[in-house]
Amino acid sequence: MKTNIFITITSELFMNSKQKMEKMKNLVSKTLLFAFSCLTLLMFATTCDAKDKGKSDAETEFTTRAIWVDPPGFANREAVDLMIEKCQRAGINTILANIMLRGDVYFKSSNFIGNVNANDEFDPLAYVIEKAHAADIKVQAWSCSYYAKPNSPDWVNKPFLSKDYDHMYLSPGHPEVNPYLISVLKELLEYDIDGIHLDYTRYWNAAFDYSDAACNRFNESFGFNPQDFVDNSEKIVAPEVENYPIRVFCPNTIAERVWEMGIMERTMNYTELGYGYITEDPKKIDDLKAPGIIIVSHYTQISNEILAAFERYVDRGGDIVWINPSGGAFTTYPQLGTLAGIKGTENFKDGHDTINSVKDNDFGNLFSSVEINTGSNNLVLSDAKAVATTSNGSPSIAIYQKDKGHFTTIGFHLMSSEKDPIIQLLKDIIHWHKAEAGITGPDLLAEKRQQWIDWRATHTLELATAVHNMVKEKNPELEFTSAAGLEPHELDAIYRSGGQWLRDGICDYLYPMNYKDNMEEFKEIIENQMLYTPKDKADKVFPGLQLYTNTDNGFGPIDAKMVKQQLQMIKDYGYHGYCLFAYSYFSDEIIEVAASFADNSKE
Repeated sequence: MKTNIFITITSELFMNSKQKMEKMKNLVSKTLLFAFSCLTLLMFATTCDAKDKGKSDAETEFTTRAIWVDPPGFANREAVDLMIEKCQRAGINTILANIMLRGDVYFKSSNFIGNVNANDEFDPLAYVIEKAHAADIKVQAWSCSYYAKPNSPDWVNKPFLSKDYDHMYLSPGHPEVNPYLISVLKELLEYDIDGIHLDYTRYWNAAFDYSDAACNRFNESFGFNPQDFVDNSEKIVAPEVENYPIRVFCPNTIAERVWEMGIMERTMNYTELGYGYITEDPKKIDDLKAPGIIIVSHYTQISNEILAAFERYVDRGGDIVWINPSGGAFTTYPQLGTLAGIKGTENFKDGHDTINSVKDNDFGNLFSSVEINTGSNNLVLSDAKAVATTSNGSPSIAIYQKDKGHFTTIGFHLMSSEKDPIIQLLKDIIHWHKAEAGITGPDLLAEKRQQWIDWRATHTLELATAVHNMVKEKNPELEFTSAAGLEPHELDAIYRSGGQWLRDGICDYLYPMNYKDNMEEFKEIIENQMLYTPKDKADKVFPGLQLYTNTDNGFGPIDAKMVKQQLQMIKDYGYHGYCLFAYSYFSDEIIEVAASFADNSKE
C-alpha cells in the first residue's frame, strides 16, 4: 500500500538549456511571479476553452477518470472483480495498478529481484487487464521504480550522513541500477497494458545520493568527491580562493532524522549558492575561515561547547544565521541569548502570516513584505535590532552585531518553505552579510554544487527517456505517464523534472500528487501547478487527489464532501482529468461523488 511509503511525509551528462531556464524561475520577484501567474492562468483557461469548443469551465468534461489501485485491490480474483465493479459504479475509466512495489511485483518476471507474485494459477496483472478491458477500462502498470529491493548493499541510495543506512531506495547513479530497472519494466510489454506509469522515479530527498558508488562515479567525471561537501569542502575549493565560505550546520541528531537533511539541502540548492556542511564539532567551527557564514537550523539539543565555538567564530568576523530557534532555547541556554541579543520567543503561530521589513533596517531594501505558510515565533529582543516583523508588528527577524561578526535570528521556519520570495530572501540575507564583510568576487563552490545537482538529475532523466523509448518502440499508441510534478523546484529537491519531461514529450501525461485535505492549501497547490503548466500541455495534466485522512485508528477514507469540493475546483479550473489515491480508501460515499462527475463526461 502506497500509504506505507509516506515516510516523506524520483543518459545525458548535463542539463539542457531548458532546464537551466526552468531553474531561473525559482528566483523571480514576488511581483513578477504574481503577474506571470495571472497570465499563465489566463492562458490555461484559454487553452481549455479552445479544446472544449467554447464550453465554460463549469462544463469541462473529465475525459480521464483514474484511480491508483494498491496491491490489496488485486490480491485475488474476487478482489479484482469487486474493484472493477466499484470502478464501474464510479465512472472510472483508467486503472493504475501498483504492480511493482519495494520487494514485490505482481506480474510474471524473470529479472526482478524479490518476490514475484504471479504464476500460471493467478497472474494479478493479467487478470486485472482481462476484467478491466471487458469493462472498457484502461490499465496502466504503476511501477515504483527506485523504491525497490537492492541487489547488493552498494545499490542503496544513501544520505550524506549515513550510519549504516539501509533504506529501500535504489541509487539512480549506480551504473547497474537503471539497466536493471529497464530489464524488469520491459517485461511489462508482454502484457496487453495501455501504458506504463512511473512513480518514485526520483531520489528520496535532496540529501541523497551520497553512496560510495554514486560519488566515486561522479568523481571520475568531475574530479571531486561530493562526500567532501561535508566537513571537507576545502578539498573541493581551496580556502585561499573561497572568499566567503557558506556552511550549513549539521546537528548530531540529523543522522537519524534524514528528512531534515533533505529540507536543508533542498532549500540551499534553491538559492543556487555554493555551500558545504560542518558537523557538530567545535574544532570544525574553529577551523572554518572567517569571514564567512554558518546557517543553523533544526538544532534543538544544543551544546554549550558548540555555542562557545559559535561565539569565537563571530569574534573572528564570522556571521551566523539561526533559523527558527526552539521556544525555550534562549532561556535554557543563556549563552545563546547573549550571542543573539535575544531574550526569548513567544506567541508561536502556525499557518499563513506576512513578514514585513522594518524601514531603514540593516538589510536595506532586500524586501518589503513576504508571505509565509509555516510555523513562526515572535522574538523578544534585548540587544538585537528588529529588521522584520510579523503582521501584528512583533519582531520576526533580528540582527545583532557583536565584535566583527553578526548574529541574525529568523523567527519563522524558513527552511520549510518552497516559495520563491522566501528563498530569494535567504539568498539576499547571505549576500548582505557577505557585502558587509567587504567580500567581493565569484562564488566558486556554487559551480561545483550545480555540477552535483545536475549529475544526479541526469539519471532520473536517463530512466524516464529509456522507458519512453521502449514503450513507443513497442507501440506508439501506448502511454508513458508519471506521478511527477511540474514545479521547477522538483529539480533541486528530488532531482527530477516532470515539467521538462512533459515539455520534451518524454511523458504523455503527468499525474501530480496534489494531496491536501485542506481546501485553502489545495487551491494554492493547484494554482501554483498551473503556473508552471505549459499552455499547450494543459490537457495532459491530471491532478492526483487524496482519499485518505489520519484518524484516531490510523488512516481512513476522507470525507466525501472534500473529494467533491476538490473535483469541482479542478473542473472549474479546466482540468480534463483526475486520479484518486488510493483504492484502499474508495468508500461508497466517494464512489457516489465520483459517479456524479462522470455522468456528463464523454470519451
